[in-house]
Amino acid sequence: MALIDDVVTIPGLRRAWPADEAISVEIVDERGRIRAGRVDQSGLVLSLYACDPVLGTIPVGEGTLVVHRLARRAVVVGEDRVTKHVRKGGERIARATVTAGRAYRSWGLETASITSWTPTSVTFTSLPGRCLADIGDAGLPGWRLLADSWRPVSEADLARHSGAHEARNLARWAQHARRFDTVQDGPRLAEAVLETSRRLVEPADATPVVSHTDLHDGQLLWDGTTLGVIDLDGARLAEAALDLTNLRAHAELARLRGSLSARGLDSIIGWLDDAARRMPTSQGRLNAYLDAARLRLIFVHSFRPGSRAWLDDWRDHALGGLANTP
Repeated sequence: MALIDDVVTIPGLRRAWPADEAISVEIVDERGRIRAGRVDQSGLVLSLYACDPVLGTIPVGEGTLVVHRLARRAVVVGEDRVTKHVRKGGERIARATVTAGRAYRSWGLETASITSWTPTSVTFTSLPGRCLADIGDAGLPGWRLLADSWRPVSEADLARHSGAHEARNLARWAQHARRFDTVQDGPRLAEAVLETSRRLVEPADATPVVSHTDLHDGQLLWDGTTLGVIDLDGARLAEAALDLTNLRAHAELARLRGSLSARGLDSIIGWLDDAARRMPTSQGRLNAYLDAARLRLIFVHSFRPGSRAWLDDWRDHALGGLANTP
């Protein structure tokens, strides 16, 4: 039996990730607290609450621990502050957040401000609203605002994220799924990964723009008036197709899971298509990145609880929608 079969039966399981020869898990314990742990062939080992073998003791105070990925990161939400604890790179995260935030604010969107940072933590101001992933069609005005606001910003002191980087990311997730046997990895899926990777690494005549690199409906907060963008840690200069198609793929998944209506998805796709026409990209690059996003979501969600109810349907959607445009 695959290790993932043991993982999905853990009481209170929220999320899971591949971690070397084990699977890292995040659970809600019997007292309603977030706990991190890992599962290997010997079983489950849970950390103490707000304690981590790498991050150390996580200062929660009057706040709430809302994320804890063992030995990687933890997030504490306070009344008006959010603190992210990491292994290293606090300065890099702060710089990326400030730089990308400047670009998003030029669109008229909201981003968090940095109040303090250390090599292992960054504290941000909190933003109002609920994420678009949680509010379905009620968030459509937020989607529309985002698409209408989208503009290319090319001048920024950020690292580059290329099609080759994205191809490696897709291959890495495919390898995780294969190693832990979380997806029925038939020849058609393997061939799709290889072909999509080939298209991603082809030379692209596209000016890189400021990009989130992990933009999805969980990173966008809508309060009925303003739209906020969070988690700018990975901001890079990348092809515009990366963020546009990752966002579209997540909207398609929301529709498949029933949290977004067919009308809502059609509207979102139309708005994103309009935004794409203003960006330095092409239909061929949009197709390649969209295929990559859809395929990657198969592998990412194969580690998540609850995905077994719809993962086969999503795999069929991803493979059935593979673009032939070079």
